[in-house]
Amino acid sequence: MRDTHSLGLDRRDFVKLLAGTAAAAGCGLPFASLRSSAVDRKLIVLGLDGLDPTMVKLLIDTGRAPNFKRLAEMGSFSRLATTMPALSPVAWASFITGLTPGGHGIGDFIVRDPATYMPVFSIYETRDADRTLSIGDYRLPLSGGGAANLRRGKPFWTHLTERGIPAVISRIPTNFPVDSTATSAISGMGTPDLTDAYGMFSYYTSDEYDYFPKLTGGRVSYVEPRDNVVTADLIGPENTLRAPRDTRRDPLANAARIPFRVYLDPGNNAARIDVQGQTVVLNQGEFSGWVKLSFAMMPVLGTVSGIARFLLKEVHPHLKLYVSPINIDPADQAMPVTHPSEYGAEIARDLGSFWTKGLPSDTKAFDHRVFSDEDYVKQAELILAEQMALFDYQWQRFTHGLFFFYVSSTDQDAHMLWRNMDPTHPMHASSDLRFSGYLHHLYEEMDRLVGKVLPAVDDRTLLLICSDHGFAQFGRQFHLNTWLRDSGYLKLKAGAERKAKTSILDVDWSQTLAYGIGFNGLYLNLKDREAQGIVEPTKAGEVAGRISRELEAVTDPDTGQRPVARVYRRDDMYVGPATAAMPELLVGYQPGYRCSSPSVLGETGKPVIDLNPWAWSGDHSMARDLVPGSLFSSVKLTKPNPSILDLPVTILELFGVEKPAEMVGSSIF
Repeated sequence: MRDTHSLGLDRRDFVKLLAGTAAAAGCGLPFASLRSSAVDRKLIVLGLDGLDPTMVKLLIDTGRAPNFKRLAEMGSFSRLATTMPALSPVAWASFITGLTPGGHGIGDFIVRDPATYMPVFSIYETRDADRTLSIGDYRLPLSGGGAANLRRGKPFWTHLTERGIPAVISRIPTNFPVDSTATSAISGMGTPDLTDAYGMFSYYTSDEYDYFPKLTGGRVSYVEPRDNVVTADLIGPENTLRAPRDTRRDPLANAARIPFRVYLDPGNNAARIDVQGQTVVLNQGEFSGWVKLSFAMMPVLGTVSGIARFLLKEVHPHLKLYVSPINIDPADQAMPVTHPSEYGAEIARDLGSFWTKGLPSDTKAFDHRVFSDEDYVKQAELILAEQMALFDYQWQRFTHGLFFFYVSSTDQDAHMLWRNMDPTHPMHASSDLRFSGYLHHLYEEMDRLVGKVLPAVDDRTLLLICSDHGFAQFGRQFHLNTWLRDSGYLKLKAGAERKAKTSILDVDWSQTLAYGIGFNGLYLNLKDREAQGIVEPTKAGEVAGRISRELEAVTDPDTGQRPVARVYRRDDMYVGPATAAMPELLVGYQPGYRCSSPSVLGETGKPVIDLNPWAWSGDHSMARDLVPGSLFSSVKLTKPNPSILDLPVTILELFGVEKPAEMVGSSIF
């Protein structure tokens, strides 16, 4: 080292010189030590959905997460501020675009159509073809139509690939149909099953007392074995190529079908399933591998491919057979789930078929008790093993640029197995306590995943691990629309008040000031926006303020607690052209409470607050400040209170890309 005195510099000048040299070399970044050009740098991002900072810290402190601990000591471990609502599609859309919901347009899982008030899915929509050709009873689409992603804004990885920097994007939510600007990508949360549903399982039972009165997300078929043989149909997608048939007598008259047979072996508690020339032999309690299915849509010319798993729940005294939602076949895609499309076939060739439905765990089968706790965990283990095999496959091929890998298990399993873990949950005693430690086991599996990538961290490689939100108990449900009705803000049509349950169709919009749709959204019935709006824009603030104060003051008579922690004003949190269409108020619940599922869809009932009866027992659609996500970095953070909106800016900064003007965050470094 040269003598600084020979340069005429004192100690303070020398420190300034070093700081200036580092800034010049690294463009002001914390990565000044990286000895490579931007295009040769590597960034690894693990998106572990719902990874809760309190839970992961508990495992670190008890020595059960040594790799997370090592990473935190190497760099930083922090809570990560999330969006409001603290919902996966909202938060991940902000991560992708750097925009608030007012910019990217994803405000909830469920939003409303202002022209009809009806609830609609927020992530994608299916559009009819612009032009068709009729051939007999069939209509061939010639142009337009298909699935369309409703997320707005430019994905951050597009800025990278435009500059020649590779970007591998695996299963990130709100990326269906899969974006084609990544180097390679697999779609994630929001991807439907083959029937264009969010997930529709099938259940075949010979037990006439196997009754599911309020079943959603699945279909039950009652079958009758004859000489230990059952014949039934697998229900596939609606055949949109064929002229519609009358569905009044058969709601599934337009669905494509595949016949199959089940040969029962009661003596060995086993069965053989024959479908389309394939034979699957299962023992009771066993899941099959993926079974490939081909649905005929048009003679000779048209078929669509899917894949499904079978679970033989019971053989004797009754057949009980579960069939998973029929997933889009990644090797023969009916809708785009990988980019390039041949990437799905390549993975299927090397690893076998894999889940393509955006949320693979069948939470509806579990909620409605088609699944037992044990059935759910068996499926969860299959899903986790498949995700880890996919990670290994992609990781082995990664050389430079961006590697993003998303895990859904940390979110879905926390939703469904929280009551098993939490002795304070009202449904804890009725859960299967064999699985009380499953979530901690899952976090240990994530620690092993971290251990796979930690050795790659060096002077040209950065590692980030982030979650979109944390988790809390969901033991009691708040029926928002019932409260709005009882408080005079939502009015029902004459006679509808006598119903035990009402829907959007029962609302008298000429007298209604506000209504709830979605997990956190509370809309004003705004004049000139809603089809039958009556609230004058000049009065909107006054009405919103009154509702906010009254909601935050509600007390649960059974617990003495306030279900609503905070009501957020939309205009305080969102910017962008989609803001005006968003709900004026965002209801943030206390841990322990969440909006009820009927209220999410605009329904009212009798109670305002009651017990949550479902297996779905953990949640995060609470006040965003109470369910922050987690952030680990192999480089120490300098920004206090980082937000998920800061991450895309930070990622671009690492690769030398200036922050786009539309992004609202700033670098965590």
